[in-house]
Amino acid sequence: MKKLLIKLTVIFIVTLFLSPVQAKTTLKMVTFLPKGNVNMTAFMAFVDSVNKKGKGDLEIKYIGGPEAIPGFEQFEALKNGVVDMILGCESYYGGKVTRAAYTHLTLLDPVKERENGYYDFRNELFRKHNVHYLGRAEFGVWFHVFTNKAVDNMNGLKGQKIRVSATYESFVKRLGAIPVSMPGSDIYTALERGTIDGYAWAVLGNVQMGWSDVCKYILEPRIYQMNIENLINLKTWEKLTKSQQQLLTDTMIENEKEYTPIMAGIAEKEYIEMQKKGMKVIQFTPEETKEYKDLAYTAGWDDVIKSNPDLGPKLKKMLTP
Repeated sequence: MKKLLIKLTVIFIVTLFLSPVQAKTTLKMVTFLPKGNVNMTAFMAFVDSVNKKGKGDLEIKYIGGPEAIPGFEQFEALKNGVVDMILGCESYYGGKVTRAAYTHLTLLDPVKERENGYYDFRNELFRKHNVHYLGRAEFGVWFHVFTNKAVDNMNGLKGQKIRVSATYESFVKRLGAIPVSMPGSDIYTALERGTIDGYAWAVLGNVQMGWSDVCKYILEPRIYQMNIENLINLKTWEKLTKSQQQLLTDTMIENEKEYTPIMAGIAEKEYIEMQKKGMKVIQFTPEETKEYKDLAYTAGWDDVIKSNPDLGPKLKKMLTP
């Protein structure tokens, strides 16, 4: 009996060490914004939720922001598998995917984008670039044009040097302003030195980046929607187990629903905070406000359709109810 127990114990120990152990999957992630930026609030909540639910099986490891990999180079790093996941700004890579950035032009929230088939369509576009589309990591946040030169109407922007990305370049041109492309990290110094007269940016991040200290005016018409996306390398995605894929998908959907109103609320608070710091709101007449907003979307879609005549009209139809 004693020999049998010893034999069974040896078999158990050998089996234990020879049995395959499922190692935890770690996804390396970078963001186009620096750590702690308010615009990453919803996304970091998504990361925390995944890490909590996937404990022992799946985790997302934050490698860094643009100091680790410059923002404009992160999409290529994702495609090539240098990193597994990015929080990306579509204006940084939209030209590579659809020849022109466009996601800021949507009039639908993430839930409706999934319901009408846009999410699946967007994913097919990304698959051609070895990328899987997880979803919108932030919604409910709008954009403004900010300037140091007071204007009475839209024509007052003519000749002003306005910092842009692909999100608003076509609109700024149609306003008669001079678009200046530069990373967000350079805006403070450029404003301080007078290299630019103003900039276009989301309502969030201005106070945190200190721009409210060196810029005077906010043009009131609110335009566009936040164009941040959460992307994962396609090969990495396909190596994940079905349960891991489901965890990421379900958590992103939950995040989109929960954080859309939260981010909108945070944006409203910052809008008030900017004014408390001395930034003044410039309001146009109701007629000019409508003309301004119409031009923002018309200029954007015209640029997309001109850049991609086959795809542009379809995207516009899907995102404009």
